[in-house]
Amino acid sequence: MIPANTMILPMSFDAEDFLQNYWQKKPLLIRSEGKTFVDPISPEELAGLACEDFIESRLINCYPDEGNWKLRNGPFKEKDFLKLPDKNYTLLVQAVDQWHEDVRAMLKDFSFIPSWRIDDIMISYSTDGGNVGPHFDYYDVFLIQGLGQKKWQLGGHADSSSKLRANKELRLLAEFDTKQEYLLEPGDILYLPPNLAHWGIAIGNSMTYSVGFRTPSYAEIISELSDDLIGQLREDQRYQDNAPQVPQRPGEIPAYAIRQVQELLLAQLNRPDIIAHWFGSSMTSPKYPDISVIIDKKLDAAALEKELKAGAQLYKNPAARFAFIRNADKLQLFADGVEFSCDPGLLPLINHLCASADLAVNLLDAVLQKTGAEQAAAVLTILAKLHNQGTLLLDYLPEGVPEDIPQGRQT
Repeated sequence: MIPANTMILPMSFDAEDFLQNYWQKKPLLIRSEGKTFVDPISPEELAGLACEDFIESRLINCYPDEGNWKLRNGPFKEKDFLKLPDKNYTLLVQAVDQWHEDVRAMLKDFSFIPSWRIDDIMISYSTDGGNVGPHFDYYDVFLIQGLGQKKWQLGGHADSSSKLRANKELRLLAEFDTKQEYLLEPGDILYLPPNLAHWGIAIGNSMTYSVGFRTPSYAEIISELSDDLIGQLREDQRYQDNAPQVPQRPGEIPAYAIRQVQELLLAQLNRPDIIAHWFGSSMTSPKYPDISVIIDKKLDAAALEKELKAGAQLYKNPAARFAFIRNADKLQLFADGVEFSCDPGLLPLINHLCASADLAVNLLDAVLQKTGAEQAAAVLTILAKLHNQGTLLLDYLPEGVPEDIPQGRQT
């Protein structure tokens, strides 16, 4: 278990130097410098999560003599684990930070990266020789070594043109040339930028905590933004011949027509308001939108205030995602993909909601301390809406942060 005040990154870590010289540029090995690392979750607990229907998990068996890997997707049953060999397999469980408070606490060390960029913490447990094969990712990743040791081999640049093995499901590289090699001990961290080929092999039983980041592709950006733009356009907005000319060749599309279409598209894309709405909504959209929280009773501002004054407390749903955009005349708060327009005077509260990696305990006090009583009505309206969509959870609990975070009922 990791105490709340324990840092994973060493005191010598320089965030500004890292962002300037390593982030999305080149790998960096960060040694623990003697700090003791204790895994916040056990292999048994991880296996238990992999048995849940609503948690994404995978098992990968490695067959080194054959140079082959086999993938199975969860959820699993206890008997599946009893049938596993003593070595050469890896269990991977996605988004463990959503389900385990102590794992989620590890994200505090990565506050030098905007919170809306962080995707999740995936945990892998490998027996001796276990690995997922040579591969690359399209996103940055911090690989935190927990239990045991892992040997990491780093290759060169890889991308969508790189040749893959026949097993397309795992996207393993057909060719891998080791350029660097590191042995990670508990507490060591290896940062890898996008598109860097890598291959980690467990030495003994080993656990790795992978902090991944959201990186929408150009195709996703254009496709999703187009959907937003289409919703703003009218049926009568159509192509017109602005400078018609008698054609020399009737079948030819002239350059001026191409320019006209280009100008039309650029005019629609030059809409900061539409882009801001899409980007904020997209980067805060739930990782697993099909997993929702059932709210027993929806509240308006007055009803929520009554509950809070009676001793109830609001907590962040562990899966909640927040971000905001500041404009001259308004604040745009984004929570789980939904936009809320706020008065600029609510900046302290909005920042409090978005910046805190902890649960937003006793938010009524935070409202009064950070905004003033005169704005309490507007704040309570926003908080009620966040509660009603499952982003904030209401519960009656003893004072202080509970050991088990209320998560609502999952469906």
